[in-house]
Amino acid sequence: MSGNTQIARLLAARYAKFDGTPHGEGRVVFWHDETGEFSDEIDTIVGPEAENDELRDVEPVRLERNPFALKYRILLAEPKTKFLVYLKGKLPADADNWLLDLEIAYGPLFTADKLSMILNELFPREASAETRDAWLAVMQRTKPFFDDDDLVAALQRRLRADDDARTFQAKMIASLLGLPDGEHSLQAIWRELLIQYSKDSTQGIDDITGMGLADYHWANTRGIYRFDSDGQLSRPTVKDFVIWLFRLAWNGFSDSINSVDHYANIRRDFDTWRNDPKTTDVIKALADEVFPDLSLDSVIADMSLTELERHDVFSEVEERIVELLYEALDDATVTDDEVQRIIASRRYGLWFPKFDKDYAIIASASELHAILRQCRPVMESITSAKSGFEAYTASLYQVDGCYRRFVAAWKAGSRLMGRTIAENLEREYSRYQSDLGMIWQRQVDDMDDWEIPDVHAQTEFYKRNVEPMTNARKKIAVIISDALRYEVAEELCRKLNEQSRWTATMASQLSTLPSYTQLGMAALLPHTSLSLSTTDHYHALVDGNNAGGMAARSAILAEVNGKAVKADDLLDMKRDEYRELMKSCSVLYVYHDDIDVTGDNERSEEDVFDACTRTLNKLDAVVKRLANANVTNMIVTADHGFLYQDHDVSDAEWLSERPSGDAIWQEKRRFVIGANLVGKPAFTTFTAAQVGLRDPADEGVTIQVPNAIHRLRIKGPGVRYVHGGASLPEIVVPIVRINRGRSASEDVRKVNFRIQQTTDRITTGQITVDFLQTEPVGGKVCERTILAGLWGKTADGESTLISNEVPIAFGSTSTDAADRHVPATFLLAGDADRFNNTVIELRLSERIDGSNQMRQLDAKAEYLLKRGLFADDGFDF
Repeated sequence: MSGNTQIARLLAARYAKFDGTPHGEGRVVFWHDETGEFSDEIDTIVGPEAENDELRDVEPVRLERNPFALKYRILLAEPKTKFLVYLKGKLPADADNWLLDLEIAYGPLFTADKLSMILNELFPREASAETRDAWLAVMQRTKPFFDDDDLVAALQRRLRADDDARTFQAKMIASLLGLPDGEHSLQAIWRELLIQYSKDSTQGIDDITGMGLADYHWANTRGIYRFDSDGQLSRPTVKDFVIWLFRLAWNGFSDSINSVDHYANIRRDFDTWRNDPKTTDVIKALADEVFPDLSLDSVIADMSLTELERHDVFSEVEERIVELLYEALDDATVTDDEVQRIIASRRYGLWFPKFDKDYAIIASASELHAILRQCRPVMESITSAKSGFEAYTASLYQVDGCYRRFVAAWKAGSRLMGRTIAENLEREYSRYQSDLGMIWQRQVDDMDDWEIPDVHAQTEFYKRNVEPMTNARKKIAVIISDALRYEVAEELCRKLNEQSRWTATMASQLSTLPSYTQLGMAALLPHTSLSLSTTDHYHALVDGNNAGGMAARSAILAEVNGKAVKADDLLDMKRDEYRELMKSCSVLYVYHDDIDVTGDNERSEEDVFDACTRTLNKLDAVVKRLANANVTNMIVTADHGFLYQDHDVSDAEWLSERPSGDAIWQEKRRFVIGANLVGKPAFTTFTAAQVGLRDPADEGVTIQVPNAIHRLRIKGPGVRYVHGGASLPEIVVPIVRINRGRSASEDVRKVNFRIQQTTDRITTGQITVDFLQTEPVGGKVCERTILAGLWGKTADGESTLISNEVPIAFGSTSTDAADRHVPATFLLAGDADRFNNTVIELRLSERIDGSNQMRQLDAKAEYLLKRGLFADDGFDF
């Protein structure tokens, strides 16, 4: 933009304010040009020949010798004409200036000196003369900045009349860095510089230096943050700052001379950068870059687990904690409570996501190790079939669940460490399965029939659970997931109870024997009798009718106004289709098969625990789909459970003895069906009648299952994953009753907490506040993390963060309130001093779910800040 064009634009802006009245603002502009630089160009800038259309009705006049004649013309002769009064040479003293009143009335004086022109025309005119002089002094030292019209415009938007020279320069830097309007604090400036540096760019600091603002910037960094406070660095760089920052963070923001109070400002801002999702990755990138420069490898290697817990800035710390936890688990020198506490404390740290798979392995391994020991005395206390069944549904099932989660975590993790732990746990779990199998076998040996007192049989399922609903004219959906083991169903129950408006309860039933799909599925259908096909003695018959496959089951259900559908087909239906399906029947059976189809395939049986996870997600989706069809009563159940060991079956786990009898119709890994099978010590033998089956052809149908958890050596799939026998994980069948409520009291909510305020004053540079989580996390009460910080409030209502912000996690599941206290220490920053002798607030905020935005919580505490004399040469802007 040429000089005359810029002048014309600024003049046009002055005249644009004229409203047509004689004394209206903008009618007269006095232009002072001491050197007469523009004397020959006035008539081309304003007047009929002006390039700018808006200036062609402006009358240019020059002050010659008679100021009175000019005043007369302006005020009386032409009271509505727009004038440009061109003043050449030095201005007379005020006492000798006969046009002073008009200059004041229509001021300020226009000048073509670029800096003065910008100051007078673009910056707040209501600023005091002293302030404008201070601004001009800065501008004269930083002239390159004002050669850029875009930078000037950005500064113009930010500038306020009461800004002092420090704030003026801060806003200049904010304009250079392209910060959002309103942001110009040192925290915001360094945030942008660190972001750029993490991307290998020094553009920002180069621009600051090139514009003559470097001395100001580093002086403020020293004064506010205490960086290089002894001034040893003559020309500091961003890397110097980064090294200093992370060394200070490693040392807990203190050094051999100064306490944490001395570095309160930088600690506050570092915590803000670390906790802000927009800059968390920047801090992590910088930590990785600077770590080699700090020579901390040997220091970290020599630190104990307790010492390392106090650090979380560098990923090397997290890696070492993982290593030490693996070692402690291997040596059995740490309790499960301690392991879970450490992992919980790391969960919200910088580097947890990088090591989350290792932490999942460690947490699940520790939990499995602990539950194996807790459950052994329970297992050894079993004295009857009833006590064994009840012990499994009360606690022993947790071992299988912990084992499943450990194996899944181990396979999903890096597995670079902890192999010995995995091998030991595999052996320990295998030994537990074997011991439980033998103890339970003793109870099975005492059974005359396949039934347990006070335990409902799977064959009673329809009459006990479905028929009462249909008799009451209530619709019900039954979701049958093949091989849904009790512990997997219990996890589904917990997950549903953690969701709003859903209520789920667990129950159990004794499976059929053998515990295999065809017979178990038939037992869940409405019937009066069950038998085996006389053709293959494998497929089950319901009241003499084939019960295998969807068509056969649909026909049986049709007799009670019921229908059957596959889970995948249901999920593929459109809204009108699945609603119409539910309207057309009283009972809907939904069949799902992922666990069994995965486990029964020798190529995929090792992925059976992944199938359990998929099943949990699929069943949740099916439940939601049925709810959308206005089904409020649902049951999830299974045909049988399963055994699984994530290792090759050992010789001791194979059964060497072979079955014998008049005929052997079916021989599987875990059961045999034949005619008049010969009873042998290695088998449990039942007649058809003893297991609740009819033998319509009087063939001497006999059932045999290998004792405990042994497997028969036969060809075909199913080595690690098996079912069909009488072990507890196979025959304890879950019943999950699900209801969708309508009351808001059934909604999921975040855990409650309160501030334990023990004082109403702050008299030092820091305060530790205790927070109490008032209830345990669990069910519909979920964990939460908040940010807490101290805020000061000015007389005009502006709030300022005056301490570090501390993330506080409320996630304890303990029922003991003493375990649910969470302390947090707040360090007052330097700008807290201006709020001394005022009431400040402890404010809490929380991230809005699904976003990076924060919302302020209602809970707060007030404190009177009353500190004694203090020395602080820090300042902010």
